[in-house]
Amino acid sequence: MHKNNFYCLLMLLAVCSWSHSLFAQDYRVYTRIFHQSEATPEVKPEVIARSLTIWHAGKAYDWIDQVGELVIYDPTERRYTIVSDPYKLGCTIDFSELRNFQKVARAKAQEYVEDISKSQTDQADREIAKIKFQLDPNFQVIPDSNGNSIRFESPVMGYRIETINAPNVDTAEAFRQYADWAAQLNYVLHGQSLIPGPRMFVNEELRLRSLIPIRVQLNLNDNVGTKLTAEHTIQWDLSPTDRERIRDWQAVLKDPQYEYVDFQKYQRTVLQD
Repeated sequence: MHKNNFYCLLMLLAVCSWSHSLFAQDYRVYTRIFHQSEATPEVKPEVIARSLTIWHAGKAYDWIDQVGELVIYDPTERRYTIVSDPYKLGCTIDFSELRNFQKVARAKAQEYVEDISKSQTDQADREIAKIKFQLDPNFQVIPDSNGNSIRFESPVMGYRIETINAPNVDTAEAFRQYADWAAQLNYVLHGQSLIPGPRMFVNEELRLRSLIPIRVQLNLNDNVGTKLTAEHTIQWDLSPTDRERIRDWQAVLKDPQYEYVDFQKYQRTVLQD
C-alpha cells in the first residue's frame, strides 16, 4: 500500500476514534487499524496501521512509526507542529490557517460538483451524492439498546462505535475539540482523505451524549465494501519508555538537522512520492 494512502486510512479512523483530551493527566493510547473488504470476506482482517498517542503537559503527541511522522497538538498555542523524520522536515500551522484552508477546499468541492453535474451520467451522480453528503452530512443516529454502542447510517457511509461514558462534560467537549481539529488537519495535509464534515458530525453527537469512543468501524459504501476498524489500548499513566519518547520528540524540535518550512512546502515534499 502506498505510504500516503496508508496514512490517510489510519487518520480516517484515528481522528474520530479516540481523542479523549483530559490534559491534566498524562496517558497513552495505542491504536491498531484493521482493513477488510466485503469482496473478500473470507480473508482475515489486515492490520494496516498502528499509532501511538501520548498526552503530556497539555499537548498530544501523535506518532505513526510506519511513515515516521510526528504531529503535536498544542491547544494553548492554537497550532500544530508536524515533523517528518524521513525527510528531516518540519512545519507549524495555526488553527486559524486550517479554518481558511477549509473554506477554500469547500468552495472548490462545490465548484467540482457543478462541473461534473453537466455530464449527467450515473457515475457523476454517485460522485455528486458522495461529495454533497460530506459537505453537509446528516446521519441517522441509532443508539443500541445496551447503551454501549451507537450507529451512524447513511447511503454514503456509516459508523458503528463502541463507547464508554465520559468522566464529565468537560472531557466530552475536549474530545470534540481535539477530534475536530485533527479531522481538519488531516484533510488539508492529506488531500485523499474524506472531507471533515462526517467526522465532525459524529464528534458532536458523541459530545452531546457525553460519550468517548473505544472502538470504531467505518463502512464505506464503495465498490468493494471497504470496512476499517480502529481498536485502542489505553494506559492511564506513562511508562519510563513513554517519557523517554517525549524527551526524544522534544529534542527533535531543536535538532538543527531538521529544516522548518511553510506548511505548503512541507505538504508538497512529503506527498510527492
